[in-house]
Amino acid sequence: MKNLTVALLADGLYTWDGGTDFLSNIACVLQYANMHLDYNIKMYLVLPREYYPIRLARHLIKKLDLDEKSNIERVTSVFNVLCPEVPVVFYRKHIKKIYDDRGKSLDEKLHEIGADICFPVLRDFYPELKTPWIGYIADFQEKYLPELFDQVTLDYRENNSKKQVQNTRFFIATSQSVKDDLEEYYPGDYKVFVEPFAPFAPDTFINCNVDISKYKLPERYFIISNQFWVHKNHITAIRAMRHLLDLGYNDVGLVCTGRMYSDDRDGEYCNEIMNLVNELDLERNIYFVGFIPKMDQIQMIKDAVALIQPSLFEGDPGGCSVYNAYSLLVPSIMANIRVNNEVGDSELIKHFDAKSAEDLADKMKEMLNSSRNISYSVEEHNDRNIHVLADFYLGMIEEVIKTY
Repeated sequence: MKNLTVALLADGLYTWDGGTDFLSNIACVLQYANMHLDYNIKMYLVLPREYYPIRLARHLIKKLDLDEKSNIERVTSVFNVLCPEVPVVFYRKHIKKIYDDRGKSLDEKLHEIGADICFPVLRDFYPELKTPWIGYIADFQEKYLPELFDQVTLDYRENNSKKQVQNTRFFIATSQSVKDDLEEYYPGDYKVFVEPFAPFAPDTFINCNVDISKYKLPERYFIISNQFWVHKNHITAIRAMRHLLDLGYNDVGLVCTGRMYSDDRDGEYCNEIMNLVNELDLERNIYFVGFIPKMDQIQMIKDAVALIQPSLFEGDPGGCSVYNAYSLLVPSIMANIRVNNEVGDSELIKHFDAKSAEDLADKMKEMLNSSRNISYSVEEHNDRNIHVLADFYLGMIEEVIKTY
């Protein structure tokens, strides 16, 4: 039996839902390997905690950048449900120097817990880290949709990516598209491991049977589970609903989960969405349910005709919502952007022209008029996929440790 101690570094990831899902998925995969393969794996969730004088100053001027307490509570609550045996450790974060509660460096902290490897490293803070580590860049959206970013953010992303490439020997990417972009825009002497598309669901999702009657949803509905950001392209899906209703499907709804707030990159976007709903007379067919408990979201996905992913940019095929739907054998209709095209059409995946509401409406109509004919169970589906991911992660970890 092989012994491994893995430090899952949360800096830069625990402040957003996709990052939290990425971390918890890795933990679940390694937990599976611990139970079913010839490994004894000890994991730690490593969280930053800002240096107290900086936190106090932020509090006094009422600029608590990225609410630390709520972010910590969010990621730890997810881990408590999915992998409660993973202990949480903290280190002090002081500008670009990293300390734990005893003033030790992160490297010394990792040595103290006996970490064999640390990942995913999203920030360029650790060029001298002695523990083997694997870098991570979620995507290069700024290269394709620069109009959605201010100049400060564009400069930050550019500088951080350049420094990461200079100091990183290994990267993990969640799609071939991210790997190709990394090698094109920031060539260097590094290796990129591409995670295979093999979505799985934890047992808590598979067995989910939550009462969602309070939302008063129609019997037949499609669902979009995205943030309300400009590139998520809700507009096309809303227009598609109008086409669908014009075809006579008046009983069908579109459910949108997520916080309704103005995206910093386009403060009028939510207003534009609501105005379009009113203009197209869709108030009775589109349901904005807000930011809801995860298990409510999972139940809505399970009960949907299909999930719609109209997003114009993602770092992995379909993003987190398609990952959830696919793992639960719920069909998805995805925009035909480059990263989504890494996964071909199947009984669970259909593509539509990303800017065509008419094409999306046609695909929705096909889903409404067809039945699910899947020859395997959700348990068989997930066992196969998580085994694929376990082989991938263990192979990556062993190669990095061996060659570091």
